[in-house]
Amino acid sequence: MKADTQFKNILIFNPAYLGDTIITTPLIRALHVLYPEARISFCVRPEHADLFYNIPFIDEVIIFDKRNTQKGFSGLLKFVKVISNYQFDLIIDLHLSLRSTTLFSMVKNTYIIGFSSAVMSYMFNKRVEKKQELCEVERNLMILNALCDDFSLDEAKKIGGSLTVYIDKHLQANTLAYFAASAPDKKIVGIAPGSVWPTKRYPVEYFVKVAEDLYHKGYGIALFGGKDDKDSLDEFANIFKYPYFDFAYKTSLRELPAILSAVDLLLSNDSGAMHIAIAAGTPTVAVFGPTVKSLGFFPYDEKSIVVENNNIDCRPCGKHGGHTCPKSHFKCMKDIEPERVLIAALSILKQG
Repeated sequence: MKADTQFKNILIFNPAYLGDTIITTPLIRALHVLYPEARISFCVRPEHADLFYNIPFIDEVIIFDKRNTQKGFSGLLKFVKVISNYQFDLIIDLHLSLRSTTLFSMVKNTYIIGFSSAVMSYMFNKRVEKKQELCEVERNLMILNALCDDFSLDEAKKIGGSLTVYIDKHLQANTLAYFAASAPDKKIVGIAPGSVWPTKRYPVEYFVKVAEDLYHKGYGIALFGGKDDKDSLDEFANIFKYPYFDFAYKTSLRELPAILSAVDLLLSNDSGAMHIAIAAGTPTVAVFGPTVKSLGFFPYDEKSIVVENNNIDCRPCGKHGGHTCPKSHFKCMKDIEPERVLIAALSILKQG
C-alpha cells in the first residue's frame, strides 16, 4: 500500500472518550508507516494526554480543552489560531460533530479528510464512509482509502498493528517484582468494576463473587479504579473480605498501563480500563450489558473474551449505555451469572 500524495505535517483530531482515543492509535501508526518523514500530531482531551506522550510514532500531543479554556465559540476561535499556527498540510477529523467541522472549515490551506456521516461533511476535501459493520479500529483505518489508490483493509490492519499507549518500563519492572515478592508463583487478576456510565457496570457483588472464587483457586486479586469509580470501588472494598492488591485511587492515568501490563488478566466492564489493558498487552474478560460487540468497541486482540446476555431483545439500548435502564429491569447485566465470568477468566488464565 502506497500513499498517493505526500504530506509533511499531519494532524489526527479525536478528542473523544478515553477508549475511542486509544482505538485511534493503529491509524496513527499506519500513517507513520505511509509517511515516515512526516511530523504527526495527535489532538486529544487534556485528561487523556499522558497516555500518548513518548510514543515513537506520535511527534506531538495537542490538547483541545473543549470543556474549559476552549469552551464555546470564542474558545473555538482561539483554537483555530492554535491549529493554524502549526500549518498542517493534512488534517484527519475522526469526530462527527458540528464543532470539529466548523473548526476545520476556518483553517486555511489545509487538506481535510473526514467521515461522510459527520455533520456538514461536505466541507471536507475528501470523505470516507464509516462502515458500521466494521469494528471501530477498522472504521478509522478506512480513512486511508482517501490517501491510497491501492488501499487494502487487511494491509492497513497489518501496518496499523495493535492499540498503543505509553508504558513506563521502569514502573512495569517494579510492579512485576512487587507481585513476584508479594505473591510468589501466583497469577494476578485485576478487577476494574467502574465505568462512566452506570448501566455499563456489572453488579459489584457479582465481581466480588468471581474474585472470591479466583482467590480460593490460588490467584492474586488486584483492584483498579479512580475517583470517578468511587461507588464501585468502595462497595468492592466493603464486601470482599480477603487480601488483595489495592491500586484504587493510587495510580495516575500515566502509570496505569504499566501496572496493568504486569497483571495476567483484567476483569472489567466495557470501559476505558478495558482498552488500556488491551494496549498494555493484558487480556481481558469484559462484561457487556447495554452495549454489544457489533457497535465496534470490543477488545481489539485475539485473547480477550466478551461475556454478554444475548437472550434479551432490548440490547443495545445506546452507543454508550446510560444512567438508568430504559426497561427498569437491568437484565442485560443482572442475568449474567458470575459463573460465566469465572469460566471465561479461567479459560484465559489456564492458557497462560
